Amino acid sequence: MNKYQNLSEPQAELDFHQFEILTKDEITEIADQFINKSHKQKINKILIITGKGLHSRNGTAVIKPIINDYLNSHPLVKRFATARIDRGAEGAFEITLIS
Repeated sequence: MNKYQNLSEPQAELDFHQFEILTKDEITEIADQFINKSHKQKINKILIITGKGLHSRNGTAVIKPIINDYLNSHPLVKRFATARIDRGAEGAFEITLIS
């Protein structure tokens, strides 16, 4: 085991697969609540799983672009990137929150 592995592992996770069909406002509200709660709990490494859109109508991602735009403007988000392969790859975001 890599001794630095735990430094980059997410401390909290939100998986949108657990929800039924959501509106754009519901998606951003759920993400906002998760980010705010994580920040209040002093958690700064989080994972948001959006899925790749493979089961969406026309096989096009719906949640991922909404979350991408949302993260770009969120004041508590220090940085974010597509997740590692073992954490969801193109279907998830690894996010670092400000301290």
